[in-house]
Amino acid sequence: MKKSCFALVTFMVVLFMVFGIAFAQGSFEGTKVNWKQFEGESISLLLCNHPMQATFDALLGQFEELTGIKVNVLTLPEQQFFERQTVVLTGKSPEFDIVMSSPMLNWKFIPGGFLEPLNAYLEDPALTDADFYDINDFFPMTINASMVAGKLYAIPYQVEAYTLYYRSDIFDKYGVAEPNNLDELYEAAKKVKAGFDADGITDILPFTCRGIKGAGTANSAYISLVASYGAKDFDKDGNPSMYTPEIVAMSDLWTKLIRDFGPKDWSALDWYDVKDAFIAGKAAMIIDADHWGAELDDPAIAQNIIGKWKALHVPEGPAGIKSNIWAWSIAMNAASENKKPAWLFMEWASSKPVMLEASLKYNNQTPVRNSVWNNEEIIKRTSEWGQGTCRPLVTKNLEEYAALQWTPNPNTFALSELWQEQLQRIWTQEVSADDAIKEVQNRAMRLMPPKDWLQ
Repeated sequence: MKKSCFALVTFMVVLFMVFGIAFAQGSFEGTKVNWKQFEGESISLLLCNHPMQATFDALLGQFEELTGIKVNVLTLPEQQFFERQTVVLTGKSPEFDIVMSSPMLNWKFIPGGFLEPLNAYLEDPALTDADFYDINDFFPMTINASMVAGKLYAIPYQVEAYTLYYRSDIFDKYGVAEPNNLDELYEAAKKVKAGFDADGITDILPFTCRGIKGAGTANSAYISLVASYGAKDFDKDGNPSMYTPEIVAMSDLWTKLIRDFGPKDWSALDWYDVKDAFIAGKAAMIIDADHWGAELDDPAIAQNIIGKWKALHVPEGPAGIKSNIWAWSIAMNAASENKKPAWLFMEWASSKPVMLEASLKYNNQTPVRNSVWNNEEIIKRTSEWGQGTCRPLVTKNLEEYAALQWTPNPNTFALSELWQEQLQRIWTQEVSADDAIKEVQNRAMRLMPPKDWLQ
């Protein structure tokens, strides 16, 4: 009996896999591309440990079945990935044909010719069925963020803007109003803290966010606030422009919020620390990626907060609601010896049917294609997140509030780390906000963008 059951289960799994591959292949049968034209060849991918990478791992068999191309993958933790990516690309090594990337990462590698422009591959009918691929289906801001001086250097796959997540049950208990701007956010945290103190609660933070020195930190909540306060890193002529009275005051209040109501180890926290704290019920408010709704409403990992959280836009400033983006993408190594097979993978992976499957089955959120985000099943699923508050917010970000707030610049990583370092100094009260932001401006004079990149 046990053997019969086992055999049945095995048969059903194999059947599901076969029909899954057949279904995926069927989506490509009507295209004008010969998917078998590089059969027997192989390509190699360098990926960062991330939900997007996990999606690729789950779907790679379909690509290999469709094309006959063997795919080799190396996945590394984030910091090791950044280091290996730099060594491979700047060393002009053909070891990896495709790397995960993002606009800020692209900018580092474009000046040396280390990334392959993709326009020619998109325009080659032997490689790309333009009608099937439908580049205009991508949200414009994600394609625009992947371009420099008219050339496309990566294909976006997953985008995040930023949002304020809060515990609605805690707000209701203590009569806290939803904060719309940074001043109100500070007052909300203050009121939550007073409620915690009255109830003897010492193990829940009123507010937290990432604070570690690194490009991802200033890139998220802080640069979104900079934009909402009407400032930029550089002006239209490429001169540093972040030292304004508004940005000094905002930076002072931002770090005061964290100092008064946030974690004592803020300068060591990365994004996963923030998410884990909220999922564990150890934080009343956080600001981070707006695609976390899938995980925050997953009963398998977020039992402590299911039905107890909502999402709000990042605090509004004098210039309105603004959010930066980070778009995880796939880019081609200019030193690749397998460029055409590599492009077939990039085209396949970012096509409508594959991105839809990635989003439906593997929670690749937020997808960068309009047709996928507005798929009926995706709408139904995402509309449940955060008691109905998350999807409208993400949609508004995709269509209106979110954009790349940095000026395209090979030095953006260095600038963002410098900026975060100075924010940490304000937080510890080592220096005043005025002195710190002035220091960022002065040192940014050595980190100015190329003139031909300015738009």
